[in-house]
Amino acid sequence: MGRYDRTTARARLVSACKGSKIEDIMARLVAFALIAYCYLQPGLALAQDTARQLAGSWKLNSWTIQIIGGEATEPFGPNPKGRALFTLDGYVTFVIVAANRKPPANNEESATLLKTLLVYSGKFTLDGDKFTTKVDMSGNELLTGQDQVRFFKLEGDKLSIRTAEQVSSVYPGKKVVGTLVWERDR
Repeated sequence: MGRYDRTTARARLVSACKGSKIEDIMARLVAFALIAYCYLQPGLALAQDTARQLAGSWKLNSWTIQIIGGEATEPFGPNPKGRALFTLDGYVTFVIVAANRKPPANNEESATLLKTLLVYSGKFTLDGDKFTTKVDMSGNELLTGQDQVRFFKLEGDKLSIRTAEQVSSVYPGKKVVGTLVWERDR
């Protein structure tokens, strides 16, 4: 009978220790989750605040492309027209056209108009001074389904957007950095 009691006591002690380890692990997981939440929360709040600041309609002031090892150009001329719309639910649409476009009189002129149009939209995410748009539709099907990564600087009612150095679709075979300057449309 004494041996049975020791075995039972040992089993109960092992069981209690196992339960204690599970409780310890659970307590550590809860503590880790709480620390992660506190650490990430300011970043999430900052991204949400930035998204609120970006929300609205922006009018294009200028678009320049710096050709690496070359000169700066204005692909749609000195007075391009454009609109950027950022929504609170995380979507963005860009429409940019050259100045002084005229209605086409034939198919060739219609095709030429397409070369003076840049348009795409999609869901965007923020990461510090970078936003990435997952393009869901575009005037250039090469962009559809792709990520467009841009860097931005927001100062009051002025928004500057810059591309990373990339191979140009406007100037084939050349590497470029594009800069667009927008003003909040009131």
